[in-house]
Amino acid sequence: MKIAIVIYGTRGDVQPMLALSTALMNRGHEIIFCATPDHEALAERYQCPFVPFGPDMRELFSKANIKGKATARPSVKEMKTSTARQIDELPDILRGSDLVLGVGFVLGVHTVADSLGVPYRFVIFYPVLLGPGSHASRSSQRMFSIGRAITNMAIKGFINKKRARINLQPINDVWANWMGEEVIVACDRDINSIPQGVAFNCKQTGYLILPSDLKLPAHVEQFIAAGTPPVYIGFGSNPIDQAEKYTSIFAEVAKITGQRLIISKGWAMLPEQNSEHILYVDEMPFELLFPKLAAVVSHGGTGTVAYAARAGIPQIAFPYMADQFENRKIIADLGIGPITCDFKKISATAISIAITECLTNDTYKHNATILMKKLSETDGLQMTVELLESIVTQTR
Repeated sequence: MKIAIVIYGTRGDVQPMLALSTALMNRGHEIIFCATPDHEALAERYQCPFVPFGPDMRELFSKANIKGKATARPSVKEMKTSTARQIDELPDILRGSDLVLGVGFVLGVHTVADSLGVPYRFVIFYPVLLGPGSHASRSSQRMFSIGRAITNMAIKGFINKKRARINLQPINDVWANWMGEEVIVACDRDINSIPQGVAFNCKQTGYLILPSDLKLPAHVEQFIAAGTPPVYIGFGSNPIDQAEKYTSIFAEVAKITGQRLIISKGWAMLPEQNSEHILYVDEMPFELLFPKLAAVVSHGGTGTVAYAARAGIPQIAFPYMADQFENRKIIADLGIGPITCDFKKISATAISIAITECLTNDTYKHNATILMKKLSETDGLQMTVELLESIVTQTR
């Protein structure tokens, strides 16, 4: 079968779908992988057919951050621009597909699938987009309803005009159309369980782990071996300005805690200020690095949380946007790390207190080890592949 994947998002959206694409190709299926151009090199490393589509996300986030307007949500103008491009340009790219998968802000992709007469599924890596559930507070349910209403006011008419021009029936609700018939929730139920009574039909599989094609560099192995297990600090695709501010914070953290640190440069491209106690690194294979560490400090992205959980080590999240706030709560609820402040309030003191608590409370390590054993018994990638194959079989 031929499966098209369209992604409008960051590395956290692209990497798990690249894992899925690789698994599907290994089963003999054909892939069309559409994502923003800044991810082309990553796709090429895994020999995944790549079609650049949309803006450069890293450049987009960097510009927004410089202006102090970095956000997880595009403006109405940006939504209309990207939705129009999807509806106008993707049919020629995706034609011949048996199934279309959408990830991220792909509000026009369901319309494209409808125009091609093929099934559409939306893939998410955390349940938040499904709604707060029936047991959530009234305020949470009300806020979600307001969000859906605002989305409809902003773009429903725009989408329906586009659909009318290609002889498709109008949609009643943008969010429901975006989610599709049955959302594929590709995250671990032992970490991110789906609340009862969410707003949309869904099927949970498990997180899509991408086996790295990298090895730990020799200088990283040497740093790890030179003393007690270090603590990793990395904030992924978070838009961070004032790089010097953070290098100063991390130097102070090493001084206060006495812990050795491995720090990811991330999108901020933090300058290398290596020392006996601090090592700055580029992209690292988490599945090889994390098991050698004492703890992980991150933004709380679902992917980073999943890799740290599989390593069986405590973790700390300083969330910046989107799913990261919910993941901070989950880390605390699971007892695998302490509660923290938001990333925007981060300081050397906040990080130091969290690291010290994380490493002196044996309960965090104990709970992390139990969670690791549970996760080792599931294979989200296999479950997702089998689900997609069954969808195509049933619709033929």
